Amino acid sequence: MASSHVRRSRVFVDSSVLFAASLSRTGYARELVLLGIDHPVELVTSNYVLGETRRNLSEKAPLSMPDIDAFLTIGIFELSDPPSQLVLDVAEVIEPKDAAIVAGALAAKCGWIATFDRKHLLSEAVAIHRLWDLVVDEPEAIIPRLELELPDD
Repeated sequence: MASSHVRRSRVFVDSSVLFAASLSRTGYARELVLLGIDHPVELVTSNYVLGETRRNLSEKAPLSMPDIDAFLTIGIFELSDPPSQLVLDVAEVIEPKDAAIVAGALAAKCGWIATFDRKHLLSEAVAIHRLWDLVVDEPEAIIPRLELELPDD
């Protein structure tokens, strides 16, 4: 078991990843969520993300709703709802719709944002890293880097 003084990697999970993890029992999104159960990786999301994910699942894949409920029931995710002013500050640089994601990661002191959003978040990954020292990437790229940070058991 890992020693208690080791700082766990913190990853903010956006709705695109949470949707994919709920939809499929395989794939990198699901693997990332499982790291939250099996390894010292802290997964963080927000009520905003949960609302968006639930809305999308209920419209597009209602049979996957039990999966997101199970993730929440077993306590995989810490919730981080950023202060409004932080969201507004971030929205000056990032697409306002996605400012809540970056602000949530900042408020929770995450080092990573896991997303499949190519249009807004992944396209702004360099700027987000430069401004706020957050790594924005897809789960496929994040998982191996997290595993390098994991302490030996």
